[in-house]
Amino acid sequence: MRPGKGPFVALLLVAAVANLPFVHHTWQQWRIDRDGVHVTAEVTGTDVLRSDHYVVRLRLPEDIDPDRRTWPIEVDRSAYRTAEDSGEIGVTVLPGHPSAQRVDGERADALGWIIIGAVDLLLVLLALLLWTVRRRMTSDVIAGSTSEE
Repeated sequence: MRPGKGPFVALLLVAAVANLPFVHHTWQQWRIDRDGVHVTAEVTGTDVLRSDHYVVRLRLPEDIDPDRRTWPIEVDRSAYRTAEDSGEIGVTVLPGHPSAQRVDGERADALGWIIIGAVDLLLVLLALLLWTVRRRMTSDVIAGSTSEE
């Protein structure tokens, strides 16, 4: 009996879902580059987590974020010091979407990308395994049908 295409379709579906955060982030950054406006945000607090993680809590201007939410962002050391001293930090934000923002000096966390990469590697290995099993089963079926003749 020859296996169907179902497992491959399932793997493609899992791969699409696993890579949605990457695709969304890339699309959002492109939109910020194209349509974003640079504003000055109010710094509402600062924290140093461990010795090298600098967090700035900021509030966007009311015309950008009417709810005046506080956004915690990890930044590099110089941006942290500037924000702490001045009480302000620059932010490029997508109008109408205050969560789509890029803060001056923002540090990206690589953990999410590492997890996506690991899942993608696992999916490639599973696809190779399925392909190998399918080839072996197909060759067994062909060998079995020729020996019966």
